[in-house]
Amino acid sequence: MPNDTPVPSRIPEILAVCMGGLIFAYGVAAFLPRDRQFALGWGLVGLFLLIRFTMVRAPKLQRILLILISAFLTLRYFHFRTFHTLTFTAWADLAAMLALYLAETYGILVHLLGMFVNAMPTERDPVIIDPSDPNLPTVDVFIPTYNEPEEMAAITAAAAAQLEYPYGKLNIYILDDGGTLQKRNDPDPRIAEAAVNRHDYLKTIAEFLDVDFHHVQYLTREKNERAKAGNITNALLCSCPDSMGLDLSRPSCVDMGLAAGCGELILILDCDHVPAQDILVRTVGHFLRDEKLFLVQTPHFFINPDPVERNLRTFQDTPSENEMFYGAVQFGLDSWNSSFFCGSAALLRRRDLAENGGLAGDTITEDAETALTLHSKKLNSVFVGRPMVCGLSPENFSDFIVQRNRWAQGMIQILMLKNPLFKKGLTIAQRLCYLNACIFWFFGLARFIFVTSPLMFLFFGLDVYNATLPQVFAYAIPHLASAILLADYMYGHVRHLFFSELYETVQSVFNIPAMLGALFNPRKPSFKVTPKDTSLSADFLSPLAAPFYILLALCFAAVPAAIYRYIAFPLERDVVLITAFWAGFNLLLIFLCLGIVWERRQQRRKHRIPTREQVRIRLGDRGDFLVARTVDISEEGVGILVPPDFAAQIGDTISFRAEDSSNREYAFSLEVVRVRKDPEGKVVGCRFIMRDEKDWVRLIGYVYGDSERWVRFWRERRKQRDSFAAGVGYLFIKAVSGVLGNFKGLAYILGAGLKRIARMA
Repeated sequence: MPNDTPVPSRIPEILAVCMGGLIFAYGVAAFLPRDRQFALGWGLVGLFLLIRFTMVRAPKLQRILLILISAFLTLRYFHFRTFHTLTFTAWADLAAMLALYLAETYGILVHLLGMFVNAMPTERDPVIIDPSDPNLPTVDVFIPTYNEPEEMAAITAAAAAQLEYPYGKLNIYILDDGGTLQKRNDPDPRIAEAAVNRHDYLKTIAEFLDVDFHHVQYLTREKNERAKAGNITNALLCSCPDSMGLDLSRPSCVDMGLAAGCGELILILDCDHVPAQDILVRTVGHFLRDEKLFLVQTPHFFINPDPVERNLRTFQDTPSENEMFYGAVQFGLDSWNSSFFCGSAALLRRRDLAENGGLAGDTITEDAETALTLHSKKLNSVFVGRPMVCGLSPENFSDFIVQRNRWAQGMIQILMLKNPLFKKGLTIAQRLCYLNACIFWFFGLARFIFVTSPLMFLFFGLDVYNATLPQVFAYAIPHLASAILLADYMYGHVRHLFFSELYETVQSVFNIPAMLGALFNPRKPSFKVTPKDTSLSADFLSPLAAPFYILLALCFAAVPAAIYRYIAFPLERDVVLITAFWAGFNLLLIFLCLGIVWERRQQRRKHRIPTREQVRIRLGDRGDFLVARTVDISEEGVGILVPPDFAAQIGDTISFRAEDSSNREYAFSLEVVRVRKDPEGKVVGCRFIMRDEKDWVRLIGYVYGDSERWVRFWRERRKQRDSFAAGVGYLFIKAVSGVLGNFKGLAYILGAGLKRIARMA
């Protein structure tokens, strides 16, 4: 019997939205006298604060209202900026004025797209499977590696071999592009010998793990073709010869062995991304719910500070740069079915990869390119916000820039070669989400213009910003205030005040050539692996430091230029004050950049993870166990907080017992290597004693296997949310300490050089 229930008409909703949009647009464009505009702008800023802190408690309604207020103020400012500040006085003035206007236009576009992406973030309820269920889909784990230390790949493989999943349903593959036949037969004997040694070591590790744990295999290929994308695509067929029509004309399955996984799902892990044991337990279930799901992406958690965090010493105080993306933006993308593949810590459906011909390879960001293609086929993605891998950030500033420039070039390649705005099959929301991800990487040019524009006026009198001080307070500052307040509302728990500006500024000079290269020749960029696990034996000045000394000199020279212009040109004093304040803010950022490019030493081979976990210990192997607490932990050792009367001496042996959040128990023997006083007692630094290789595997499971450890670390660091004043004060302190540390280091280098010259004389 047909259903005669009438379908509700959406015409009233559409009409209401259109009317609302017209009223909004009229409000944006309506002319107001300056005093009324001042009242409107600051009145809306006040309303923003009232809605956030007192008036509205419903989270979704509150978020939409705050976004609308901020968007309104931003668009009113942009309307004013477009129709009331662009004037022609001279060609040089016009060039400088348009450069700044276009940079602001870009910034406003990214700001508005960011509002859209993050308007309705989705935080999904956990979907947890029973790991003992025999009906679960089969899973293959791919660990691609190229030139990273062999031990790094071995650690990730050892952790993967201990994943919670039914035995026989899980196969792990070490995909070694550093031990290919091409590498082992290289004309340079040193390269060939290193490749042979790498091949033998990783193959031995796979054979050892295969005996007592999940099935582990070593796989390499004949030639290094298409970098990581080629490595994974080759492995898709090698691990499953009947790979559902995968279009791969010449697979090279070297050292494959007899077994083949043919897993229905593929977990991809960069070789420095060590998985927690519950990563499949918390991701596989989503595929059981949705046949059209091609991707479950999880966050990348990093155990070590990046060069910005280490050199400014902010790692313990502020969220890492990537936490804004994985702790906020990805939830927004997920609400629009636009969460994309980030290269690692992701579970994908083999069938969808096979039908796509493997990973896409037209750009050097094969991950996002693959996701774009599969989204355009009406497939779905999910983001699970729990950190379940532990990886490594680049150790020095040069490596950091290599990584970020690769990301920038890859996303610009996607924009130029596979423009999401015109990609068939995408929804409008997905087009905007991918567009936002692509155009973000033009920030270098915009940021450079923001740094140099006030100098153009102060040095040369170029009319870069044609507005009076009252107009700035009526239009510009309410827009900036609302943008800062909205950013704090949406991202404050994962990004502290002005840290985005800092990261963009320190990358900008190096981002511009990479960005322009990809823009004008999008097929030229090649994949460059980010070096990992390097150690810095001494403090030194980064070879990329020179541009920041030039900018520092220019900002210092702007001070007398501003004083002169303020005295000599009374009619320009409003603009002088605006640009002087602006140059002062830029000087603060340059101070911070100088702190970043003075590389501080990092001598530990293994990074320590801060922990506060209860354990049981005893001296030797007799007596009762004492309850103690860990301070930090790594693959090499553990710091334990003990009572003052715990009589441990260097060289003593300690029996150690621990239990993780999933009630897995671990037992190790420790050797005391240092003892230091602590306000709560004393801290005993210990080294793990490994009796055999199985002890080492269990240690990897203990150190990396519990994702709750990474969740706690993020949670504790995100509690430290600053007010505006505290945030500015914190940056000022870091800027002063950073530039002083830089100059102190330079003075030491200069003094040492002079001493050497004196001795030679």
